[in-house]
Amino acid sequence: MKRFVTSDSHGGYRALVQCLARCGFDKKNDQLFFLGDVVDGWSETKESIELLLSLRHLLFLLGNHDQWALAYYSHQNGRKAASDSWQSQGGRATVKSYGAAMPPAHLALLQKARLYHITSDNILFVHAGFDECIPIEENDAYTLLWSRDFVEEHYSHYKQHKPDRISPYKEVYIGHTPTIALDRKQTSPLHMENLTLIDTGAAFTGCLSIMDLDSKQVWQSDKVMTLYPNETGRNRQTWNQLLKSGGSVFY
Repeated sequence: MKRFVTSDSHGGYRALVQCLARCGFDKKNDQLFFLGDVVDGWSETKESIELLLSLRHLLFLLGNHDQWALAYYSHQNGRKAASDSWQSQGGRATVKSYGAAMPPAHLALLQKARLYHITSDNILFVHAGFDECIPIEENDAYTLLWSRDFVEEHYSHYKQHKPDRISPYKEVYIGHTPTIALDRKQTSPLHMENLTLIDTGAAFTGCLSIMDLDSKQVWQSDKVMTLYPNETGRNRQTWNQLLKSGGSVFY
């Protein structure tokens, strides 16, 4: 069994298909660790979750956008409360993908998603980060799903050429913060000692990346906005508008 990790496809089903094909993923035998945010942004969230459900050995973590979608479709906090801050951050595309209801199997994927996972060989996966001063199991959902404090601290040390080794873990993999938001030229996963940032900006102008956990080989999709050339996603312009205007887009 090969082990792969990816994160933050944000409705980009076509990018997910490309990544799985390019790495030679075996749906019956290989394992995929998906670090959250399969929803919101591009138009094919429903197709994306359907694809993930076809993988026999899927380990799915909840992302902050998944939490928003879960609140909306399970009525946890009322639809208005969930949608107020969600729609402009990609939620509108998820609602368009599903309509009024999410299929039970899709909803169950989000309901059963873990907040973090540690493998038998001591690799930690978490969507956003964690507070290293307390045990991982004592971290609250906000820290694990939303906070960028962990990434910002470690990136600051990395830029000072003083990367931290995160103990007690062999390796740590994080999504949530696009590498291209930290450095426009960082279009591939960012390695900082035993920490890897795997989100390479698929929600915006970047690619979706997938990595073999053991060989560390990386495969990438095309730039996701080129796969949805008439959609803005979470950018200011569509790919076709960008080509015509010669302007720039977010990230």
